Amino acid sequence: MGLFSPEHLCFLAAAAFFCAAVIFIGGRLGQKGRQRLLITLWAAFTVIELCKYIYFALNPDEFNIKTGLPFHLCSVSLFTYPLAVFTGNRIFRNFIYAVNMPGALFALITPDIGNSTALSFYFLHLITAHTFIVLIPLYMVCCGFFRPDYRMLPGVTLMLLVTMIPALLLNRFIGSNYYFINGPVNGTLTGQFAEWVGEEAYLLPMLGLLTAVWALLYAPFAARKKSGDCNTTT
Repeated sequence: MGLFSPEHLCFLAAAAFFCAAVIFIGGRLGQKGRQRLLITLWAAFTVIELCKYIYFALNPDEFNIKTGLPFHLCSVSLFTYPLAVFTGNRIFRNFIYAVNMPGALFALITPDIGNSTALSFYFLHLITAHTFIVLIPLYMVCCGFFRPDYRMLPGVTLMLLVTMIPALLLNRFIGSNYYFINGPVNGTLTGQFAEWVGEEAYLLPMLGLLTAVWALLYAPFAARKKSGDCNTTT
């Protein structure tokens, strides 16, 4: 199965429909109902992510220490999402919105499929886990749990750098490529950027893309805040 094959596109459409349906339902619930649904979404994502490690325990021949540990950006969601859901901290919530969510979205659009089939555990887990990683911050924003604030981006950047430390150490000592720091992966955005600018500089367009994504994600809220400030002044 290849990128943007009929199977891949069908799964993307199903993921989009599921996210829209959950947000629609959440918007019609009361405050307690929205909170319960949020916790349910977090619990479902946690179970889905933990299933990967149960699968590895039952199939040790398929586990690779260089790829299977929870030190990729999307796997780090296992730790950042409960912080965002249960603490109410604005940096944590902006982190999952500005970092985890777009990372998972790009992974859905250009996943590292390899030789997987549409019904393989690897692909089904990839689609479902990343769908929840995208859904949870979208649900939180659309259902009024928090409002993205670009002033949190310095803290978000610092948090991103902190979460990269274990990946950097592992990459150094075991030769892995967590966070895709040590090289691009064919079939993903990193591989595409490497084709354009070379493997030595593929991270530069990634940084440019991240900046553009942040601008898109925060511009509507920044404009609304500015408009509100103007209205208050007048």
